[in-house]
Amino acid sequence: MKIEPKVLNLGDDINTDDIIPAKRCTTADPEYLKQYAFEHLIGEGNLLGYDEIVAGHNFGCGSSRENAPIAIKAAGIKKVRAHSFAEIFYRNSINIGLTLEIDSQTQGNPVVEAIVSAGGLIPFNQKRQKGEISLPKSATSARVMTMAEKLLARASGNDYVQPGETVFVKVDLAMSHDAVAAPVAKVFYKHFGENAKLWDANRVVLVADHFIQVNDLRVDPKATLQYSEMVQFARSQGCHLLDVVSPGEAAGICHVLLPEKGFIRPGTIVAGTDSHTCTYGAFGCFSTGVGTTDMANIFAMGDMWVRVPSTLLFQLEGTLPKYITAKDIMLFILGKIGCDGAVGKVMEFRGSIIERMPMEERMTLSNMAIECGAMCGLIAPDATTRQYLQSCGQDLFEEVVSDSDADYEEIYRFDFSDLESQVACPPKPDQVVGISALGEVTITKAFIGSCTGGKLFDLAQAAEVLKGRHLAPGVSLFIVPASLEVRQKAESLGYMQIFAAAGATVLKSGCGACINAGLGVLDKEETGVYATNRNFKGRSGDPTAKNYLASPRVVAISAVEGRISDRLSAKQTQR
Repeated sequence: MKIEPKVLNLGDDINTDDIIPAKRCTTADPEYLKQYAFEHLIGEGNLLGYDEIVAGHNFGCGSSRENAPIAIKAAGIKKVRAHSFAEIFYRNSINIGLTLEIDSQTQGNPVVEAIVSAGGLIPFNQKRQKGEISLPKSATSARVMTMAEKLLARASGNDYVQPGETVFVKVDLAMSHDAVAAPVAKVFYKHFGENAKLWDANRVVLVADHFIQVNDLRVDPKATLQYSEMVQFARSQGCHLLDVVSPGEAAGICHVLLPEKGFIRPGTIVAGTDSHTCTYGAFGCFSTGVGTTDMANIFAMGDMWVRVPSTLLFQLEGTLPKYITAKDIMLFILGKIGCDGAVGKVMEFRGSIIERMPMEERMTLSNMAIECGAMCGLIAPDATTRQYLQSCGQDLFEEVVSDSDADYEEIYRFDFSDLESQVACPPKPDQVVGISALGEVTITKAFIGSCTGGKLFDLAQAAEVLKGRHLAPGVSLFIVPASLEVRQKAESLGYMQIFAAAGATVLKSGCGACINAGLGVLDKEETGVYATNRNFKGRSGDPTAKNYLASPRVVAISAVEGRISDRLSAKQTQR
């Protein structure tokens, strides 16, 4: 008698924080992770009673943490079937041998099939090292190309590529941080030898920023161990280490810190063990998030496999109303196309609004491209890019732009002359409404920080609102400068004094509450408004809490008013 598999049925947009909460990811131990898979959805340990998972669109969206497919595989799940998968989750699953089935897939991919047949990426690359497998050149004929296609063609040694084909591209810069670097090092040594060396130590940057403050919130010795193992690996390999500058304080959050320090150059390929690595696309480079196995193989081989994405063009025109920012634009786009609107694709931004947009605002757009499912958010370099890079000591780079008649999968045209402040309602960043349609939402917490909301431009918005004003009774506002340099500039501009006088709490630089690993998280049943990039259930605190996303200006006004608002009431005139 045939025994039917027990199937867990799930819906659309099942994110990595649903699969395995970030707070559980201070270890990569499969036996630990499997106990907490889907704990917010079906309860702790209950995935062990299932054999297969069936889901809808965009399964595995969110973080690049490989802990998600590791937890699923360790729990004994034989297959995950979905209408579509988030690209990073797809790559991670293929790399570790978790079987995926795509409902809409009509034809195979030879390179992906070869990786699967070999048993995963590591055995595939081990065969490459022995000369048992060679990578064929692209057979794509001469064609016009987008910026992303040009970058991938050049990095893969091809004249031309086209969407849908898989190529191995040489990586110009690899980044990892304290939440992932230690597991990457273990995989690297395990499979490439205990004396293995990085393919190019000068192209590897490790950053301490994710879990360095977790012990301010809860005792977690595993996080401390992962940090110390990352530092040890960096020192033994001689790669770049952007370490803590004092106990619990990062030199900066990786996606703000790397451009500041001159590591990011237009025309390059950047891989990072963080989904928001797409931030660097603002500088005209193809940058994307990868998982543990991908990064271990990059450490050894210096390249990675990429399914060439199609590109969606976003033409942003008009004159932005006063106080409307890149965060409002990106939330509006999310509301229009959804969390799965750009799955496995590239979002390219251009238009008169981009031309007038400062670099830090462009970074916000590119940063949140991943919330639409995109691999990268690209902006062509221009005078603004060059000025920023030169200020960071970077003047040697090549600019790559799309052909004028490039083939885009779809072109979106938006005139933002009348855009109002946008707010994303829980539990997803695409549940967006204009603030005039939001209704009354009282809050107890507000947060301005993270790679999306802690840049100097963001703090300037907050300071303008808070000057001469005070927080509403019962509201806590936490402000986190995204780097030490941002903090120092904010101090010199008087922002820190303004924040203190208003009653806000300024925290040390780091990811902290954004990843439920520092002060400022939401407690049970709390409601908050955050200038971060995700509001998934349990992402920034207790799973019963409600987290709204908005621009730093709206967050600051809301903290003063005690409710989500973009207008200061008469009683809040400056003192």
